Amino acid sequence: MKKLLLVLLFPTLLFSQKKSEVLKKAAEFACECASKKDDVSEMSLGLCLFEALNKLTPKEQKIIGYNSAKKMETIKNVASDLGIEMATICPDIFTKFAAQKGDVVDDTDYEEPPLLESYLKYTGVLDQIKTAEFNTIILLNDAKEKKEFVWLFPFDGDSLFIKDKIAKGDKIEIEYREQSFYDPAKKDYRTYNEITSVKFIN
Repeated sequence: MKKLLLVLLFPTLLFSQKKSEVLKKAAEFACECASKKDDVSEMSLGLCLFEALNKLTPKEQKIIGYNSAKKMETIKNVASDLGIEMATICPDIFTKFAAQKGDVVDDTDYEEPPLLESYLKYTGVLDQIKTAEFNTIILLNDAKEKKEFVWLFPFDGDSLFIKDKIAKGDKIEIEYREQSFYDPAKKDYRTYNEITSVKFIN
């Protein structure tokens, strides 16, 4: 009976071991990417996660539950586990990240942080969704001017896009925050509008 139980459990244990190995490999890639960033922000860490996951083979991606063709839908499956691995491999990155967010401060120069982060708002009709390393949502305002927003992390209302409930021409309101990261091609920082929430406008 014990031998039979071991035979039945072996594939599960083997899969768990392989998943752990793949997560560690991805975390090493992400840590290497983050160590090269001068600005360790949520956006730069998010980009490093995607870069690391894209370096994995399709088989390795499948083992940890990530699908590069559905990156925004499946990133939730691995982000937490990958973050834990990164915290073990490169804890200094997370210390730097916390310090830049104001979680670690000098007691002699302390300022009370704001209770809520204020976001910018933009209303327009959906023009198109461009897909590359991450999705870019493009809206048109009443003056037919285009404005781009990047979809990096889960946000309120993301299911409207995931379930294709928003179509071209629909009027929506996007809350966003401006994030900057270094563009090596232009040798300068670029500002992106990161989506924090989306809702329909009647």
